Amino acid sequence: MIGRRLLLLGGVAALAGCTIGENVQWLPWTAPSPLPVTVPDDVAGRIARTDALAGHLLANASAWKLTGRRVTTLEWFRKATAEHLQVVTSGDPARRQQATAVPSSTPSPTQRTASGTQSALTSELSALQSSHRDSARSASGPAALLWASLAAFSATMTAVLPSGSGALGDDGTDLTPDLTGTGADRALQLAAQAAYSYEMALAATGLGTADTAALRVRLGQWRTLRAAILTASPKIDAGTPPVAYDIRPARNRSAARQLAAHTETMALPLLGAWLAGTSSAAERRLGVDALIASNTALTSFGGTVLRWPGWPG
Repeated sequence: MIGRRLLLLGGVAALAGCTIGENVQWLPWTAPSPLPVTVPDDVAGRIARTDALAGHLLANASAWKLTGRRVTTLEWFRKATAEHLQVVTSGDPARRQQATAVPSSTPSPTQRTASGTQSALTSELSALQSSHRDSARSASGPAALLWASLAAFSATMTAVLPSGSGALGDDGTDLTPDLTGTGADRALQLAAQAAYSYEMALAATGLGTADTAALRVRLGQWRTLRAAILTASPKIDAGTPPVAYDIRPARNRSAARQLAAHTETMALPLLGAWLAGTSSAAERRLGVDALIASNTALTSFGGTVLRWPGWPG
């Protein structure tokens, strides 16, 4: 039986005037030119240092009595940072191309305690977050998304690594998809929908003081984002919000947290596409900060920790 793939190849070849057989003729292919992106001089070194510090914690995991959950998270973190390092040192980082060359070695950490090592790791992640955020704000297109995603990752890992996470993602690294389909109007709708979701989460019974406060903070942030989008792009028609979205009030604390995490999961790729596709510096700045805040909220409510937050699949 002739496979479907072979039939498709034969059809394409016939349309192109080529033949399949002993004398195969292929159409010429030219690799796309690298997308413009500026990589700060110290970024690769800082990413390498975070990897080395995580490795130092793992090497002393038994002596320092690290929990199994923390060890698993540190191992996942090292795989993610190795991938990030390969991307930022490649010839086309904005498309998340990965370098094949082995990066230069980093001096071994000298900290003698888990707390001291974690403190140094947190400091490096904080510096990376700031650097990535600045790069995202000054870049455009997929390059802006690259840096915003890395900034969101660094911010999240600052909170996650000290205790670990039971929800570690395996999001892939496909080439950059179409990032032109999400404009400010869609971001505005997203902010309204997300705010409504948090209103439904706050309707749950049995919420503690901390849960209620966290949900209210995020509700306020989504409302603030909606207002900021209207200010940055006053020509957008805010429209009349629907009477209700297809979301029911959360029944209990667990359902409220799940709804919050789901809301942020759905929001991240839309925020990423928006900030990468806009030509407005004001909108891009809003998108970068919104992406970081959304990913932080996602993990704080128990959602999946991602290697490339905000990158549309």
